Amino acid sequence: MRRVAMAFLSLLFLLLLFSIESCKAQKTPPPSGTAPQTQAQEVSVRSGLLAQFEKELTELVERVSPSVVAIYSTQEVSRGFGEDFPFFFPFQVPQERRSLGSGVIIAFKNGKFYILTNNHVVQRAKRIRVRFDPHTEKDGKLVGGDPKTDVAVVEVDAKGIENPEGRVAKLGDSDKLKVGQLVIAIGNPYGLERTVTFGVISALRRSIGITQYESFIQTDAPINPGNSGGPLINIKGEVIGINTAIVAEGQGLGFAIPINLAKWVADQLMAKGRVVRGWLGVVIQEITPEIAETIGVKEGILVAQIAPGSPAEKAGLKVGDIIVAVDGEKVREVRELQFKIMKTPPGTEITLTIIRGGKEQTIKAKVGEMPEEVSFGQPREQVGELGLSLRDLSPEEVSRFGVKGVFVEGVAPGSLAQRSGLRRGDIILAVNNEPVESLSQFNEKIERAKSEQRTRVLLLIRRGVNNLYVVLYLR
Repeated sequence: MRRVAMAFLSLLFLLLLFSIESCKAQKTPPPSGTAPQTQAQEVSVRSGLLAQFEKELTELVERVSPSVVAIYSTQEVSRGFGEDFPFFFPFQVPQERRSLGSGVIIAFKNGKFYILTNNHVVQRAKRIRVRFDPHTEKDGKLVGGDPKTDVAVVEVDAKGIENPEGRVAKLGDSDKLKVGQLVIAIGNPYGLERTVTFGVISALRRSIGITQYESFIQTDAPINPGNSGGPLINIKGEVIGINTAIVAEGQGLGFAIPINLAKWVADQLMAKGRVVRGWLGVVIQEITPEIAETIGVKEGILVAQIAPGSPAEKAGLKVGDIIVAVDGEKVREVRELQFKIMKTPPGTEITLTIIRGGKEQTIKAKVGEMPEEVSFGQPREQVGELGLSLRDLSPEEVSRFGVKGVFVEGVAPGSLAQRSGLRRGDIILAVNNEPVESLSQFNEKIERAKSEQRTRVLLLIRRGVNNLYVVLYLR
């Protein structure tokens, strides 16, 4: 809403002008015959502008609020009675857990509302309830969810809802956002429905490591648990982001999915029930100052790994190539190349400009469709009676986790590894305080321990963001 923007800017300008004039007035007496402005008049001017801005802001919130809903999802979780009574109930029982989130209505078609929210709000939900106001609550149906971007769409029957077309939110253009723009977050933090908070865009294109495709809007508009899935709007009343995450340890650090990305995903979910992405099949990384000094190239994206049988391999890309442009457009960041390929329809032929051996050349590649699971041919091994499925960390994972080690892909039920307390997702950093950086090193140290007739080894592992020691039994 342009009136809000103009009112706010006018307010700031006049307050600044007033401050300057006040400073001048303190140094220069008013001309003879001119009565000085009284303090009451000054206050009146400022309060009038504030009142105008306040009026415009409240009207904007009133217009947008009908598009914001509360989403209650019920998931079934397994909990072992043995956790409380290990000798009497050593089994798992299903229990229900109810979680709260927010959503925003983005479409009304054929008597149905389509609501944009976060995937983590509704994933694995047995039942979804959508609350439109304190007196109206309906069952929702999951149209589709995308964990790679944390976007989901929920469908709700609009029968009995007054003025359904008027509840559809207007979407903005997140590609045109700038740091410093004013934003408003609306949602249901801690179950407090339609809470409104105000702030600015603090940063753009943030990556915080919670999804595969990230280019978050960072804002200082307060976002709390329950805001997930709710809209971040600009002063025109347009949705420019979907509130998704916070940094628990920090204040003023909220993150929203840009609406252009969320809409791209939502359109596919509504049309196909799933997201089709373009795929090359490469692990890529930024060129750091240290790497640039070594290879003599400062700009571009470094290819660290290529999946067997992938479009990249078929096109002739090699590990060590540096991708500097796609179809003549330069790429400078990993996410820039990642998003460009993701949005390219499978079957499209693209031209990659690369640097190989210090010389620039072009390669034609046909973009494929990203499979559900991607294999890069990393070494994997089921380590005998230990019951461990292991593999080396990829260069991308080493960069993301900040450690070198061996990744635990699986732990066999009832195995020595499970009895020792290892879990899927752990990263083994050391065996008996000797670092391990590859599967072959891990196997070597385990075999050596067995040859020394040891019955156990001490593992240092990374679990989540913490390191801890675990004793692994060998027999």
